[in-house]
Amino acid sequence: MARNMYPGVCYACGKWVPTGFGHFERYRGHWRIKCVKCASGRDVSMTDREVRIAVNRRNGRDLKC
Repeated sequence: MARNMYPGVCYACGKWVPTGFGHFERYRGHWRIKCVKCASGRDVSMTDREVRIAVNRRNGRDLKC
């Protein structure tokens, strides 16, 4: 699954999911987000490679960290 570039609310637990801390998916013609904790049970932080890549892409810097 790809990481979310836009923040939103996790459809599974209802918690706020910042950029890079979840996965997005297409569902019934709309986008929805599932946090990494609900998707795989892992805890992530701002130092995780995938989070940094998503944040950089959101900020217009397409860098591979």
